[in-house]
Amino acid sequence: MFRTLSSLVSLFLATAILVMGNGLFSTLIGVRASAEGFANETTGWVMAAYFFGIMSGVFLCRKMVASVGHIRTYAALAALMSILPLLHAYFVDPLAWALFRCLAGIAISGLFMVTESWINERADNAIRGQILAFYMITYYGGLAAGQFLLNLAAPTEVSLFVLISALFSLAIVPVALTRSEQPAPVPKKLSFGLKDLYRLSPLGTVGAAAAGMTNASFYSMGPIFAAEIGLGTEDIALFMGAAIIGGLILQWPFGRMSDRFDRRYMIMGVASGIFLGCIGVIFGSGLGGILVFVSVAIYGGAAFALNPITVAHANDFLEKDQRVNAAGGLMIVYGIGAMSGPVIASFMMGKFGSSGLFLTTAAVQVILVLFALYRTFVRQTIVRALRVPLVLFSPASSTVITDMVQEEQEKLRENRSSDGSEEIR
Repeated sequence: MFRTLSSLVSLFLATAILVMGNGLFSTLIGVRASAEGFANETTGWVMAAYFFGIMSGVFLCRKMVASVGHIRTYAALAALMSILPLLHAYFVDPLAWALFRCLAGIAISGLFMVTESWINERADNAIRGQILAFYMITYYGGLAAGQFLLNLAAPTEVSLFVLISALFSLAIVPVALTRSEQPAPVPKKLSFGLKDLYRLSPLGTVGAAAAGMTNASFYSMGPIFAAEIGLGTEDIALFMGAAIIGGLILQWPFGRMSDRFDRRYMIMGVASGIFLGCIGVIFGSGLGGILVFVSVAIYGGAAFALNPITVAHANDFLEKDQRVNAAGGLMIVYGIGAMSGPVIASFMMGKFGSSGLFLTTAAVQVILVLFALYRTFVRQTIVRALRVPLVLFSPASSTVITDMVQEEQEKLRENRSSDGSEEIR
């Protein structure tokens, strides 16, 4: 494994730098929009454009990688990303920002596709789970670190946008200088059937949409919520960072539990944790003190675990030859939820004040819990030997890494089946 990791050091370094810049970028956009007096509903549409770009990039960037290769694609998209923060700084207009955020979503989708297909090529089945773990530590570590860069300058100045641009440009260097052999091109086309996906796994499909709404709403409107409840720049960074660190800490134990127990109950438990986190943040914002930060850490820990668990649950009921299409389908469902989440949350914030963000998320979790409970009465759980062990991955991951997860899960499933594990009802 050490040899494989050493060959991927440049990619992990580039990922850390890229995610650090993107984490700061997302938070800064929300804080700056609030400072510029954008209506919450307007900001919600601007942020939704980013997730539309991510979903579009799933299709557009596959063709680019297939045509010009991984390194050229990465360099071109990272260069585009480095321009966009400067455009945000000099063209402070909602329509312009929506266009820029859409382009950023397309670019970041392609950058993750390049990185993850490269990792998939280098990691064989024996060590894939461990390589994925290193990748996720890099991802969440960079994302959390990016939040605290918000403290380096005032959000109304151009300095932070310049810093983000520099980070995106710097991310090109490790990839351009890598000696690791490029992977084979990804397929140009991605096919999926959403109706078939829902028929095979209704809860997995609904859960993916709920996860998209939950995560995108927080990433997009969380900084605005923090600003509206009176937190300063340093505390906004701590607020966002606490959620991400909570996600990093709690994903692993939640994942282990979901491999042992019925995932429908795990989905209900995680959704309940998100609900409690929402209520804690709402009350904490009124009372002040540390409660709001503890609550948002609980929220993040549960929210970032929701998508991997729902994806694993969906794959429990799929055949091996169905999983590649299902990966694309689940990502599209997640993207639809992610696009609608900021719009709905911003509308609710306009109607009910800052707490509308977490009231919306809490309502989504109640619906998810009730639907998961309903599913326990109409369908038995899968035999434990045939269930797919959960492998952690980021909500922002491309279909390349979800395909990679399917391979790892299939290998683990076959191992379990040969052990003659018991059935769980």
